[in-house]
Amino acid sequence: MRCLEFSRVGVRVMRGSTRAWLPMMACIGLTVPAEGQESMGASSTHQERKAGVYLNVGLTNGKGDVFSRSSLTEWDVSLFGTDYDLVGAKVEIERYLSRTFLQMSGVSVAYRKDGVRRAEWGHLISAQVFRDLEVRGISLKLGGGFEWGMPSIKFDQTKFAFAADGAVQYRHTYMDRNADVPFVGTMSDGALYPVVEVSVVHRPWWLLFETGMRVGLVRFNFDDFAISSTNVLTQATSQRRVVVPYLFADIGLKIF
Repeated sequence: MRCLEFSRVGVRVMRGSTRAWLPMMACIGLTVPAEGQESMGASSTHQERKAGVYLNVGLTNGKGDVFSRSSLTEWDVSLFGTDYDLVGAKVEIERYLSRTFLQMSGVSVAYRKDGVRRAEWGHLISAQVFRDLEVRGISLKLGGGFEWGMPSIKFDQTKFAFAADGAVQYRHTYMDRNADVPFVGTMSDGALYPVVEVSVVHRPWWLLFETGMRVGLVRFNFDDFAISSTNVLTQATSQRRVVVPYLFADIGLKIF
């Protein structure tokens, strides 16, 4: 109020002089930053996110056909489908940040077991960062990272086909083993590959519900062989990345 009164007096006494505006401009300069700070404070409060650390458990199901294009030896593709059907379970620790950091909303580390009845394979560990966008309590989450471990032997298959003239054709399909797994198997008996995940999340109170799809970009090897009726061997090999999808459903509990 004193600033405003002082400005009015300056205008009345020194009307027409540029000096009359100095007290008023000084007052405006003092009051505007305060209002700006209040606005920034309100905006900062609005951007606060629901932070916490969650312990999640869930079920996974991967089903598909690895081989999806024609063979290099020009054989019938339908004879050599490398199908897989894996049911597994997973445990995950997930941290949601109170503010986004470098466009990230949080991080997670998970262990997944494919084929729960077999102990010698199907052990996988993954780590990823994610970003979620919340609308009315429901979040759309997009994440990416890497998965490493001992994959299922169901990805390693050999299938045969026999022609009417006595020719034999067969295909051996197997995941590229490009990593070591300590204390398990031989050297380069594991796999490391990138993963992308899309899911829908709901976090009421101290609970978490999530369902979505994880896609692994896995490198596979394809060895095709044919032995004709005259015992002539034809061979072709190839390697490429294949999309390996998994569906999952999780339930979690906030522990911190």
